[in-house]
Amino acid sequence: MPSGYALRSRKQVTDIVESTALTASFLCLIHCLALPLLLLILPGILGVFAASEGFHLAAFLLVAPAAFIAFWLGYRRHGAIVPALTGLAGVICLAAALLPRLHDWETLITVAGSLLLVTGHIWNWRKRRETHCQSGNQHSIARRH
Repeated sequence: MPSGYALRSRKQVTDIVESTALTASFLCLIHCLALPLLLLILPGILGVFAASEGFHLAAFLLVAPAAFIAFWLGYRRHGAIVPALTGLAGVICLAAALLPRLHDWETLITVAGSLLLVTGHIWNWRKRRETHCQSGNQHSIARRH
């Protein structure tokens, strides 16, 4: 059985991965909803890059791996597949939004994908916390006996 320090260290790494993935997903959502305002306020290079396919691809390349790692670590911890499937649906939406033939639906698909990702990450986070609290109670009960 891993030592208390190893469990805390593993939990801290998982928290960092989950926080990064959740933040990236949330930033995706903010980007989609705030982009029209950003383009009005900051026309020029920033606005052009934020609206470019390069930005969307770069964001996807950050969000997708972080999400996969966070959901995998969460699943290994709590065993619940639904948060991971919710997040996977979000990643699929973000990937679909990159397809040229879906350009007219890009914002709607991206917002839906971001919402699914954020929901999946929050769900995953809560399940991990529930599991952590339950295992903490079991350890304290085992020490008493």
